[in-house]
Amino acid sequence: MNSSLLAEETRAAKLSRDAQAMTSLDLSQSQVNDLELLLSGAYAPLNGYLNQADHQSVCESMRLADGTLWPYPLSLEIPSELLANFRRDARIALRDPEGVLLATLSVEDIFEDQERHYAGGKVEGITLPIHYDHRHLRLLPHTAKPNKKLALVTPGVLHPEQLEKALHIARENNCTILIQALDTGNDDIFGRIRCIQATLATYPELDIELSVLPATASNDAQGSLLQALIARNYDCLAIMSSGDMSLINKYSREISLSGVAIQQGSTKDLANVTTEELKRIYPNKRDQGFTVFFTGLSGSGKSTIANILRVKILERLPRKVTLLDGDIVRKNLSSELTFSKDHRNLNVLRIGFVAGEITRHGGIAICAPIAPYDEIRKKVRSTVDRLGGFILIHVATPLEICESRDRKGLYAMARAGKISEFTGISDPYESPNDAELTIQTTEISAEQACQQVIEYLDQEGYLDSAS
Repeated sequence: MNSSLLAEETRAAKLSRDAQAMTSLDLSQSQVNDLELLLSGAYAPLNGYLNQADHQSVCESMRLADGTLWPYPLSLEIPSELLANFRRDARIALRDPEGVLLATLSVEDIFEDQERHYAGGKVEGITLPIHYDHRHLRLLPHTAKPNKKLALVTPGVLHPEQLEKALHIARENNCTILIQALDTGNDDIFGRIRCIQATLATYPELDIELSVLPATASNDAQGSLLQALIARNYDCLAIMSSGDMSLINKYSREISLSGVAIQQGSTKDLANVTTEELKRIYPNKRDQGFTVFFTGLSGSGKSTIANILRVKILERLPRKVTLLDGDIVRKNLSSELTFSKDHRNLNVLRIGFVAGEITRHGGIAICAPIAPYDEIRKKVRSTVDRLGGFILIHVATPLEICESRDRKGLYAMARAGKISEFTGISDPYESPNDAELTIQTTEISAEQACQQVIEYLDQEGYLDSAS
C-alpha cells in the first residue's frame, strides 16, 4: 500500500504556485529528515505533524490520542520570530536549509510545551528532499520489494557476524533481508556504504536489499521502537539493531514485529575487508578534526587562554588551527547583528557552523565566545559532535573578578545602563553542567590555565603527535 504523502503532479504544481504567497519556514537538517520520513510513508500512519492532543498523549503514554502506539512527539517547532505568522487555518511553505520547497503545512493547532511553540497539521508533499548520493539506494516503503523482510539496521558498518546472525533468522522465518544503513548526516556514509557492499560481495548468491534511510531521533528504547515502526512500513516482520530492544519486545504483538539486539562489533573484525576505508571512517582522535569551545563571562580570560592554546598546539603538531574569537567573529562575520538575545545566539550558532566545517575537514577550531545560554551551546555541540571531537571548556572566573578587570569598560557601561542585555549584569549566564573541563583564572595565570587544557587534550588522545 502506498502511504506516501506526496501530492500527485497536478496538485503539486498548484501547491508550488500557492506557496509563493505563504509564510516560509526553512527547516533544520533534522527537521528535513523527519519530513522525508513523513512524506515517504515511513512514518505511517501519520499524515502530518501532531496536534496538541496527540503531542501530549505521546509524551505521556507513547500513544496518539486515538490509542495508536507512537513513541515520537513529531510536532513542528515554530521559531519565535515566525510565531505571529502561524495561525490556525494558515498554510505554511516548508523548505530545506537552501530554501527548496518540499511541502506545505495546513496549520490545525498551535500550542506551547516547555517554553517552545509547536504547530500541528496535515502535510502535503511537493517533492522529497534532494539527495545527490546513493539515489538508487534510497528506497521508499512502496518501492521496496513486496515481500516479508528482516530489517538489519546499522548506523555504522556491517560486520560479517551480524550478517550471519541475520541470515540465520531470515532462514528460520522464510524471509529476505533489508539492510537499512542510517544516514546520520556525516560524510562517512560514503565509506560505510562501500564497507557494507564489500561485506555483501562475499555473499554473491544471496538476495539482500540495501537501502539508505535518514537517521531518526535516538538510539534509546523509544528511538528503537520508532525504527521498528518504520521497518514495519517496509513490510518487515523483525528488526535487528544495536539499539535498546526492550520496548519493541514489550509491544511485539501489538506491532506484529519482534526485535533482536546485536553488538555493533569491532573494526578488527573487518580488517581483511576494507582496512583503509575503516581508518578514514573511524580515525584515531589524533587524526580527526576537533573543536575546543570556551565559554565564560566577558573578562573571564577565555580569549587569552584560547590564543595561548592555538600557539601551543602549533608548536607541537603540524596541524591547521583556526581561532574563532567571539569579538573577532562578530566584527568580520556578524557585523550586521545587534546585541539582542536572538542575535547573540545567532552569532554563536555561526561560530558553531564554521567550527563544524573546520572539524569536518580535519582541522582544529578554537572558539571563545561568551555563549551564555545552555540551549545554544548544546546546539553547537550537536552540530560539531557528529563531525569530530567537541570539548566544552567553562572558564568559570567569578563575576566580581571579571568586572574588576573590565579592560574594555563594558561592565561600567552596563552598570550605567548604556548597554542593555549585558551578560552577568542585566542578562543571565547559564553555567554549563556538561563541560569537559572547568577552569578559572582567579589564582592562576592564563598560561597555567592553558596547561590544564593541554593536559586534558593529551589525556583524551587529541594531541598525540605520533600520527
